[in-house]
Amino acid sequence: MSTALPETMLAVVLDGAGPPEALDIRTVPLPAVPSDHVLIALDYASVGSWDAKLRSGDWGDVKPGTVPGVDGSGRIAAVGDGVEGFNAGDRVYSYSYGNDRGGFYAEYVSVPANLVAHVPAQIDQAVAGAMPCAGLTAHSGLRALEVEREESLLVFGASGGVGSMAVWLAARAIGASVTGTAKPDAFDYLLKLGAAYAVEPQDSQFKHGFDAALFTTNGDTSNRWGAHLHRGAALAYPNGVEPEPQVPNHEAIAFDGEMSRAALDEFNKAIGTQTIPLNVDVYPFDRVVDAHRRIEAGHVIGKIVLQIR
Repeated sequence: MSTALPETMLAVVLDGAGPPEALDIRTVPLPAVPSDHVLIALDYASVGSWDAKLRSGDWGDVKPGTVPGVDGSGRIAAVGDGVEGFNAGDRVYSYSYGNDRGGFYAEYVSVPANLVAHVPAQIDQAVAGAMPCAGLTAHSGLRALEVEREESLLVFGASGGVGSMAVWLAARAIGASVTGTAKPDAFDYLLKLGAAYAVEPQDSQFKHGFDAALFTTNGDTSNRWGAHLHRGAALAYPNGVEPEPQVPNHEAIAFDGEMSRAALDEFNKAIGTQTIPLNVDVYPFDRVVDAHRRIEAGHVIGKIVLQIR
């Protein structure tokens, strides 16, 4: 392990559930690095709707001293004694939900090494910070649906983080024909990601059928879009989408984004040498309250990240 590390760091801390103003930046001890962990000096931390739900108390009581954040990107600052494959300075990203060493809204995070991957050389560091949870969730959904090349896929709620990554992975990594629903101001963005069609959720003229559907959100028109599924086609949705999408006579698959070395390796293999035109809205670390206000306002195109350093 490196010996040139500070004893303290800045982190966003919650002492209980509350509004965005409950997020407090303060000095805290540097997290320990067990033998199976790495310490990441964070560049960007992703801000997701799940962070806002945690902060607000929607998911239960908030333990005093909680540092939010489940994913981000940075550089290796220290390596646990039992870890191989990472060196100080390596550019990495990680998705570590429920990390007992603290979250990613901080200058450093200590995470299990099997939940860390090298950032592909061509991927911008801000995109790398935005994509771990959203990308691995989208990847898990496409695997659950067994989407194949040239199949037709509906992504309902396509302009958010998970939706954006699902459109890109399905179109660019798999070669499927993707239709994404979004507001008109996101149409060009979806086409840039690789969608064949971008349509409003309320569109009543779209007549194509689908071999599978991924619902990243739910809404008044979701059942009508589900009616476009071909016979025997399945739909999938991440756990937490409420109400749960249900379409008569079609299997509905609930899933979570997989956190594992195998999932990270498969995700990087899917990326290959391609770039990802994920829209990233960057907020300075000291504007974390504004970032949470924005995520709660809704209709975020792409992802929000905190720039840590």
